[in-house]
Amino acid sequence: MSYRETLIRAGLTALAVLSGGAALWACGPFFPNWLLTDEAWILEAPTTWLKDALEPRPSPFDGNRPQQRLKAVVAGERGPHRQTAEVDQRDLETATSNRSLTGKYAEIRESLAQYGDALAAWRQEAAWSDPPPPRPQPPANLTVPAGLPGEFDDYLRGAIAYHQGRFEAARGSWQKLLDRPEAERRRRSTWAAYMLGRLSLQNDPETALPGDPEGAVRWFEHTRELADQGFPDPLGLAAASLGWQARAELARNHSDKALVLYLQQVKAKDPGAVQSIRVTAAKLLNEPKSLRIVAASDEARPIMTAYVLSRWDRVDYEGPLDPAPARKWLEAIKAVQPRNVGDADRLAWVCYRAGDFDAASEWLKRAPGDSPMTHWIEAKLLLRAGKLQEAERVLQGARSRLPKDPGPDHDAFQAYENQLQPALAPRYEGDIGASLLARGDYMGALYSLLIGGYWSDAAYIAERALTTDEARSYVDRSWPVALASHRPDEYGDGWSYLYAGIVTPDRERIAYDLRYLVGRRLVREGRYQEAEKFLPTNLGVPLKMLARSVAEGRDEKRPPADRARSLFRAACVTRYQGLQLQGTELEPDWFIYQGQYENDSYAGARAKGKLPHLGPTADERKRARESEVKPAKRFHYRYRGMDLAREAASLLPDGTPEKARVLATAGNWIEGRDPEAAKPFLDALLSCCGGTDTGRRAKRLNAIPNIEDACEAETRGAGDGSR
Repeated sequence: MSYRETLIRAGLTALAVLSGGAALWACGPFFPNWLLTDEAWILEAPTTWLKDALEPRPSPFDGNRPQQRLKAVVAGERGPHRQTAEVDQRDLETATSNRSLTGKYAEIRESLAQYGDALAAWRQEAAWSDPPPPRPQPPANLTVPAGLPGEFDDYLRGAIAYHQGRFEAARGSWQKLLDRPEAERRRRSTWAAYMLGRLSLQNDPETALPGDPEGAVRWFEHTRELADQGFPDPLGLAAASLGWQARAELARNHSDKALVLYLQQVKAKDPGAVQSIRVTAAKLLNEPKSLRIVAASDEARPIMTAYVLSRWDRVDYEGPLDPAPARKWLEAIKAVQPRNVGDADRLAWVCYRAGDFDAASEWLKRAPGDSPMTHWIEAKLLLRAGKLQEAERVLQGARSRLPKDPGPDHDAFQAYENQLQPALAPRYEGDIGASLLARGDYMGALYSLLIGGYWSDAAYIAERALTTDEARSYVDRSWPVALASHRPDEYGDGWSYLYAGIVTPDRERIAYDLRYLVGRRLVREGRYQEAEKFLPTNLGVPLKMLARSVAEGRDEKRPPADRARSLFRAACVTRYQGLQLQGTELEPDWFIYQGQYENDSYAGARAKGKLPHLGPTADERKRARESEVKPAKRFHYRYRGMDLAREAASLLPDGTPEKARVLATAGNWIEGRDPEAAKPFLDALLSCCGGTDTGRRAKRLNAIPNIEDACEAETRGAGDGSR
């Protein structure tokens, strides 16, 4: 198992015990998938959020019912039982000025709310406890106060009976309420109809009679009819009735009607409706008969299709999407052979997900020509066939019609929960970039990957596929300094594009990161003056110190001791400011993770990839080899600092404490990680400085002794140290 896969697996395991997004990153960073190193990732089916997949579907409201009448009401902070009690109390206080009566009413409502909260808590605990704890007992001896307005009296009697398990009594009270003249039941008609529907779904503990799903359907429909007629619905029960009616339809084996009702609930902005579709659709995938019923329904079929396309299950943590759900759904569609298909583009998408590429091509022939998804699947098929330029033309033609990002309702926790990331407009750009790179169009590929948010892939091109001069020219031309407005204290110096492929990055951030990458390349090549305008301004002091120290250290007109001190100062800046000044974005330094984590070699994975049409060209392979830093080791700048220190030591007389101090300090930088690379420093210490205190300690230990690092005094004012 790769190091990268191990970290992802550990992160997902830790996620299972987390209760919220606030702790999401406690177990380590989010490693976005690399697009360009894996054919399966480039060519796999696009993915989307269920909420977005449902959005284009027309609202299937029955009849001419106006959609604005069905608005879900978000539950209050104290929960639904308290919310109901508070609304009920306010309505009563509006209906009567008798404060003694409303006070007594409030006491009964409080008792029912407390019981409702206790029952909800018990159900949650019972789901995890074995044996379950005792069920809380409903309040007894509740007496309805005399003098209440008729509809409040009827409703409260029904509520008390319902909570006490006396369903027939509850049914009688609520039916009595609805039998009143309309003028006498304005405030509680929707409440009574809704609760009669809820009651019809339950087994009666008194009579042992099973629930009545058909009766429930009628009552929930009546709830919405009452709301349409203008009866008040302050709790959003008309919208809630959609979900409960869907349960009734499922009990009647009407899975198609259930999905349509849940979609109505989505359109009514009910916060739990999308999850209801997700749970129901997942269950239907294991019920072939019910699945065929849905496939035969012109209204329900697009909803199930949306669910299948939004599933991000993977064969393993880094493997391709699991095709099983799409294949099950495709079998159901083939079994019923629908004729009037308005979403052929999405069915082509399902076929592609299932791996049936011939069927995908056939569905595309029936798909609308202006659909972005039609173009995307067409482009995927062209990429598979190696027709890269044709695929690019198709993708670029549809680019403007895609959503730009998933919006504020989608968060990183959701993406992690579904195994990494969805693909919307950013992934579209990624496909274009992958094709352009395979044809050797480095600049075009870099642009597409940048605006798509695939920073790791873009960084590979900017750091390894382009020469430094090419990268510098491109950045100056396309991402000028005027755009690079973000500061390190806003984003940090690394961790770029944590949400790669999820949210489209802003141009200012791209300019900042890309210019900074080029600046570090220039520093690595000793082009300090050119680098200054590409680096963040807070690195101006250490950059100038490095440039001046190197220049002074190599000025043969200066005394050797002064040159040695300058070169040692340059070594110290390189060691302690090296990541910020010259660290590689990807391997071996992993500036993208602030040097705190490392990954498998990106260039290595790209070179070893078996991509028949989308792999690296011979020119790209050559460029990647030539741009590799030396030495290609983790924290390579430490080795560069050691080289400067060795150069400084060569200018100092043998046997002096100063020379021993320089050798030991530089050797300490790497000995713990790479003893073999530090050995020349030990040998030099023993051979030329064996008579010094440091040399004698080295001889006793047969290792470079730990000494106080001499860099702080040399680099004071250069800024904080780094890894």
